[in-house]
Amino acid sequence: MNDELFSPTIRDQAPPGRSPWRPESIVYPAFFGGPLAAATLGLLNGRRLGLPAGQMLIIAAAGVAGFAIRIGVVAAFDSTSNLRLVGIVTGILVWLVVLLFQRGRFRVAMLRGGKPARLILPGLLAAVGFAVIEAMVLVTVSNGSLAG
Repeated sequence: MNDELFSPTIRDQAPPGRSPWRPESIVYPAFFGGPLAAATLGLLNGRRLGLPAGQMLIIAAAGVAGFAIRIGVVAAFDSTSNLRLVGIVTGILVWLVVLLFQRGRFRVAMLRGGKPARLILPGLLAAVGFAVIEAMVLVTVSNGSLAG
């Protein structure tokens, strides 16, 4: 009965499915791509880590809220001068939400013998793709608010 006292609680087994990305690495696409890039990568990584639906919903809501803040700044101030700074700040805030939910599960996955996946190509695609999408939406909002 006491033999189980000294047995390891984390078994040496790889998690099922695709290897997760390091949650800390999502900061780079969040910085350059904004809140939508951070939320998208956070959701994809959350699926790899097996996050509960409630946490996935919070990550998605944080991304939408961050983007709504960017749109609000453009519409309210009729200026794009601080737009990049707002994108960086909201992207980092969304990344912090991702980090909050994923850091522990990522550590467990690595302790079970997993190896982190490379985020270089997906991160680059997310940063560039969502930066372009956000810029197009924000230019449209800016032109609409300037015309009105």
